[in-house]
Amino acid sequence: MRWLFLIFILMSNQLWSQQNWTIQQDSVAIKNKKHYLNSIKKTAGKEPNIILIVADDLGKHDLSVYGNLIIQTPNIDILAKEGAIFTDGYATAPICAPSRAGMLTGRYQQRFGFQMQPQQRFPKSRFEWWAFKNLMNTNDIEPQPYQNYPNKTDIQKQGLPPSEITIAEILKSAGYKTAWFGKWHLGYYEPLLPANFGFDEQFGCLEAFTLYADPKNKNIVNAKINEFTDKHIWKKGRSGACAIRKNGIEINEEMYLTYAFEREARSFISKNKDEPFFIYMPVNAPHTPYQAPKEIYDSLTWIQDHNKRVYYSMIIALDKMVGNIVEHLEKENLLDNTLIIFTSDNGAALYSRTVTNEPMTGGKFTFYEGGINVPLMIYQKNKIKPQTVIKEPVMLFDLYTTIADVAKIKTTDDRIIDGKSLLPWLYNGSAETIHEQLYWYSDYNRAMRRGNWKIIINTKDQNVELYELTGVKTENNNLVSLQVDLSNNMALELNKWISALPKMLWPGLVEYELIVNGKVTHWSV
Repeated sequence: MRWLFLIFILMSNQLWSQQNWTIQQDSVAIKNKKHYLNSIKKTAGKEPNIILIVADDLGKHDLSVYGNLIIQTPNIDILAKEGAIFTDGYATAPICAPSRAGMLTGRYQQRFGFQMQPQQRFPKSRFEWWAFKNLMNTNDIEPQPYQNYPNKTDIQKQGLPPSEITIAEILKSAGYKTAWFGKWHLGYYEPLLPANFGFDEQFGCLEAFTLYADPKNKNIVNAKINEFTDKHIWKKGRSGACAIRKNGIEINEEMYLTYAFEREARSFISKNKDEPFFIYMPVNAPHTPYQAPKEIYDSLTWIQDHNKRVYYSMIIALDKMVGNIVEHLEKENLLDNTLIIFTSDNGAALYSRTVTNEPMTGGKFTFYEGGINVPLMIYQKNKIKPQTVIKEPVMLFDLYTTIADVAKIKTTDDRIIDGKSLLPWLYNGSAETIHEQLYWYSDYNRAMRRGNWKIIINTKDQNVELYELTGVKTENNNLVSLQVDLSNNMALELNKWISALPKMLWPGLVEYELIVNGKVTHWSV
């Protein structure tokens, strides 16, 4: 254990050095990006259409195809049963924005400093921080220790760096029509908005959350949680970055938002059916605030708990959205030439006191399986054999490279692309290992998976955990004291990877407290 303690010290020293939050743009990377996008050859017009649907805070076991017995999700399930389902699909982060940044760029988001959630506001003084910590009931979430925070200019730069290349940009350069329908959460100000990252059409909100509908609508059922962030969300409503915008213009959207995203997708499909298209749908369901169509809520009579009933009603609405989009593709004779991906940005949020990721441990914010092991399925008729099961661990950044491969686009070599094309496993049933190791890192939390072994290190709590992930992935048997050599080796390898990364572009604001296996653990957000 002495070596593990030494690793703690080394990592802690690195943490304290990250105090300058001046955000610089990489002009060389931006120049290389433009050169690469201009070099992409135009499609012949026969490449597959691609739809990437990303749920928000949807737990893996919220879906019946992964074993949920409370509700049925037949439309999402059919994508898995008629295509490929992954048992070990991982998000690159257990929280919304960093996870999406990694997925859209095909890279560990830490390679460009995107570790934390973008924040629109930090404490303006030590007194304001003290009041936040001591005078507000923040439940499981509280402010991190006071530090030097970014100034107003740097706060507005938080988000996906303009030097990064999204999958939408390369598809657009190849001649695809592209669209974003959902929540963005990768920057609130120019030049960090969706239109600047390859999306021809845009519809949704820029913030991490928004209302699904007018709370006073008689056809909507609301559920408010006695929880700090939920109160903030209801107060924000649809103001500021929570407003619904279409192509950059704020609009008054009256339709239940999940169905509005479906409407926009169907319209875009019909309008662009004669040329290849890419739709990125990072919908906000079932993220709080909990609001659901009353007709669905009324049908779930066997669920007694009100909050849970609203939550599962939102998932059924999401399932209907998926089914209606697939049905529309069939109507337009496009289903045979469309690749559909369904996943979630991270696991379910346990702090809502409504949901669970069982039998997996932990949830959103944590590097336990409940936080990062997410639902993932890919469907492509006549290309992917029905009931294909892929047990190899994969990362959501693999979707970037897979989509590029489907579209026959060669990715740039001016930067490290961590994603691997999954087509050999999807089309040909390859048995090779996809990734030798996978990494997670945010501030004082870090983890690595190698084979069936996973190490989790928390330098704040001075805690090391080692688990063997076989069968049911319940992390309740810490083997670090029985596998000292393996633990040390994995910790050293993890620290080596971290040491080559740039500093965080901005600090974490809050941390999440969770009791696991009788111990209090902290998670930087």
